Amino acid sequence: MKLIADLNILKRKGLIIGLKLLSLLLCFPYYYLFSRLAIAITGTSSFYINWWEPFFFLFDLVLLLVIHEGIHAFYLKLFNPNNPVKYGSKWYLGFFNAASPGSYYPKGQMLIVYLAPFVLTSLVLTLVLALGWLSSLTYLVLSVLHTAACTKDFYFVYLIFWKYRKYQLLIEIKELIIKFYQA
Repeated sequence: MKLIADLNILKRKGLIIGLKLLSLLLCFPYYYLFSRLAIAITGTSSFYINWWEPFFFLFDLVLLLVIHEGIHAFYLKLFNPNNPVKYGSKWYLGFFNAASPGSYYPKGQMLIVYLAPFVLTSLVLTLVLALGWLSSLTYLVLSVLHTAACTKDFYFVYLIFWKYRKYQLLIEIKELIIKFYQA
């Protein structure tokens, strides 16, 4: 295997700032998307919140984070059951991760690893809204914040399927380091 790129996010301050700014800017189109979806599901354009939901908001955000990283870990382990999955965080940067150092994954598996948390969490939040267990405003805030937090995952998908599209890749994830190898 030949190393094509070694991306250590922690050593790329410009990338960190760019991803954070991008996630903030993307809140606007995400708000539009999820508000239209909430209106279609609830049948009303008035957004309300149940009196108890603000008390659970921080808990809900932490729960979303744990579920998000747990989904990453599930697929990393599913695709390579022999290697352990490790969790890490750089909380001061807002980065949390699940990684499987020493494991190599092809493009298709990495697409699933990176996009599954966004897809599954969005579907579950939308289902919970449709069942009436979540107010439309709480749904909107949680969906927008979670999707904005997925910006790093979306960036990695961009790298895999656009920037390095001409290569047959094997990808290794080590905390906040992603290595691209020519297969």
